[in-house]
Amino acid sequence: MTRTRRAAVPELASGQVCAMFAVDIAGYTDRDEEIQLHLRGALYEMLRAAFGACGIPWERCQLHDRGDGALIIIPPGIPTHSLVNPLPGQLRNQLRTHNRIVTEPARMQLRAAIHIGPVYRDDHGFAGEDVNLLCRMLDAQPLRRALAASEANLALIVSDHFYDTVIRRHPSLTDPAAFRPLRTLVKRTRVHAWIHLPDDTR
Repeated sequence: MTRTRRAAVPELASGQVCAMFAVDIAGYTDRDEEIQLHLRGALYEMLRAAFGACGIPWERCQLHDRGDGALIIIPPGIPTHSLVNPLPGQLRNQLRTHNRIVTEPARMQLRAAIHIGPVYRDDHGFAGEDVNLLCRMLDAQPLRRALAASEANLALIVSDHFYDTVIRRHPSLTDPAAFRPLRTLVKRTRVHAWIHLPDDTR
């Protein structure tokens, strides 16, 4: 991870409980360098537009670049339900538009992960068990396989904690039955999570 995007953004106090959102571009390293640079620029434009459309203040979020994606820490006080509805829908809209107007090598599928927990920071960025879990969720092979085998633009994975405290309790946001459970091991971390492919048209 690299340093935060803007030094002017107020720093989060270490240990605050925050919502976390991470995203990766599927098949990023299979593209040539010019395409990778294009995809990175397009991803950040999509994220900025999608967050803005959801009422999540992009300028207040803390962002760490991951090369083929991003880790975004949502400041405390921002309603977590926005990450369930409408953020995935807004991202899907952005992806559909992008994929309709670019050639095949520049088309994009995204994996996205959501979790809530304490976030610690030091001079090098964000850390903590919950940040690790978020990244492990995003790297889970079952999530990668599910997206690769689908016609979806976006594959979403949420932690057990997020599913139980937000999705299950607020079914008007999104149908809890549309998520399927995932139990796997990623780099010696046990991942208990839920997967949803919102726009798989098969």
